[in-house]
Amino acid sequence: MSAIKHVQTELDEELYNMLRLISLREGKSLKEVLREAVEAYVKMNEEKIREEVENDPIWEAFGVVELKGRKTSHDDDWGVVEWRSR
Repeated sequence: MSAIKHVQTELDEELYNMLRLISLREGKSLKEVLREAVEAYVKMNEEKIREEVENDPIWEAFGVVELKGRKTSHDDDWGVVEWRSR
């Protein structure tokens, strides 16, 4: 399991009230509803983001490099893993 990060933001009152109603209707905490909403949004965008990262011309510039004792090229997914881990 990856480390949990604390995120804080502001919501307008209408959006907050709708999220609160959802949490009450579903018997979930507001945090749980927000996590599920963020997770769904990320899933919806994940494939496009992966493609953008994997097709970034920077990988062509690097070619084959040595990474942690193994040969890695722009075709491997190590760049995506590194990008996602931040």
